[in-house]
Amino acid sequence: MAGIYGVFLKDKEKIKSISLSKNAVKDDISVPNGMLGRSVLAKLKGHRFLETKNGITICFEGLNLSDQGIQPSTFFENFEKEGIAFAKKLKGSYAGFVYDSNNETVHVFTDNLATKSIFYYHDKEVGFIFSSEMAALSTFLRQQNISYSLNTDAVYMMALYGFLLEDHTYVNEIKSLRYNSILSYSLKESNVGIQKFNQYCNKDIKIGYKEAIDRIDELATSSIQKNWEFLSGPKHLSLLSGGMDARTNVLIAKELGQDNISTITFGQSNSKDVKYARMIAEGEGLNHHERYLDSPDYLVDTIFENYVKPNDGLIMYHSSAHTSSTVRNFDTQKYNVLHTGQIGDALFGSFSKSGYDFIKNRGKIGYTGFISDNSLLDKITGLPSILKKYQELGMELFTYEQRIINATLMGDRTLNNTIDNISPFFDQELINLCLSLPNEYKASQIIYFDWLKKYHKQVLAYPWDKIDMLPNNRFKIVYGKKFKKYFNGAKKYFKLRYDSMNPYNNWLTENPYIIETLDTILNQELQKNLLDKEIKRDLRKIYANNIFEFRNKFAVVTALLAIKLHFED
Repeated sequence: MAGIYGVFLKDKEKIKSISLSKNAVKDDISVPNGMLGRSVLAKLKGHRFLETKNGITICFEGLNLSDQGIQPSTFFENFEKEGIAFAKKLKGSYAGFVYDSNNETVHVFTDNLATKSIFYYHDKEVGFIFSSEMAALSTFLRQQNISYSLNTDAVYMMALYGFLLEDHTYVNEIKSLRYNSILSYSLKESNVGIQKFNQYCNKDIKIGYKEAIDRIDELATSSIQKNWEFLSGPKHLSLLSGGMDARTNVLIAKELGQDNISTITFGQSNSKDVKYARMIAEGEGLNHHERYLDSPDYLVDTIFENYVKPNDGLIMYHSSAHTSSTVRNFDTQKYNVLHTGQIGDALFGSFSKSGYDFIKNRGKIGYTGFISDNSLLDKITGLPSILKKYQELGMELFTYEQRIINATLMGDRTLNNTIDNISPFFDQELINLCLSLPNEYKASQIIYFDWLKKYHKQVLAYPWDKIDMLPNNRFKIVYGKKFKKYFNGAKKYFKLRYDSMNPYNNWLTENPYIIETLDTILNQELQKNLLDKEIKRDLRKIYANNIFEFRNKFAVVTALLAIKLHFED
């Protein structure tokens, strides 16, 4: 993916640039005892930069929505006044670093959802390395004969949950830098320290329901306006579906005066997702593009290169393959960013569950939905402490800190070598507000629809694919959603055709070549000597015991291909 890197090693002969994915803009600079660089898209050049002044090197990679402006000079002024604390005030979708040669310190920072990933290696006797691409980092370690080892917890997490938890990666010696974090490395002391700031919490605030709706509108509208005005340019590109989140973004942007909007929808040609998106586009005069997924061929289209490598194998590959394959095959050259509605449902109550028992339900917290053999979770040595943590913090915080950051947004990384993507629901103030609202406000996501009904009625003028009706009253929203969920669920259980943009159950049952391809990968990778007999046996067991939509097979194959990516030359 597009990104940044830094190498600071005690053995100076091993200091070399890291080979990130090739992009239009590439810079490598040597500094005392190290090397820094970037490989990034040639878009929004006013936002992303790498500059050195008076012994200070600053790099900002991503989309800058900060109140203090985007000029590099502002960064240098703020660093001079506040030190690295200035990074706490940044807004947008980004990662970056500051190298201070005067104090022999390098700082690396992330945004409020870690949308631009940072991975790092530190050994007091060896040095410090960071990179936006984990594969680039693991490859560098191999090439320089720096030893590292397989994290078996990560293998089981992927195979069972479909994503990794906390700061785990497939390599014990490589960690991911968490959201709203500043990592500081002292070249003198060879020490790493991490500051965490503005961490999410869900303490209820005293606010009336009507006031909450007004505040949501203020923050959401401001976020949408800023995203479209600051980033898009004269032509706009957005995803669009039969769901609520992307349409909310697009139609409010249109209300605010944005035009020349192109939209992309993908899914089965007869799905409600495609049908309703088309209705919205026609009704609103959008320049609409459709990609029909009537065949599951894309699921086996160069899996390793197209779906595993771009996100380092950190999310089960099929969960983001439909989006990445669609965007990869769309001409994005004339657009600065791709607008989405990512995580909107989470803000307004999809995961607002009080008293959720993580210990009892430990097999149900992953992207796979559930696990066929919960005893295998005992192989994840770090799991008990994670479950204990969220037993206290609750499901909503688990959703933000684990599912969204480590799964949903990790899938979006497959787009980063093509185009940046942004959602208005990434805004930290808006997230903090929604987290602090009482759960009763967010029950059945009613506050979402009451907000739109009061301020943006046009968004509700088209059917919602979750209920197949206009979402214009509470009865439809609450009971229509339940009816479709159980009706579709019954069809899936009895292996009948069901409505979905990507009906994996039907596809894999009717197209045996998909599972045959996955079988071949499984057998090829398990013949290698990278795993011990116990793990191989467990992976075969997980793969064989099918769960909903064969997610177990996709998860195991992703884990195996990720091991190949990070441990083979």
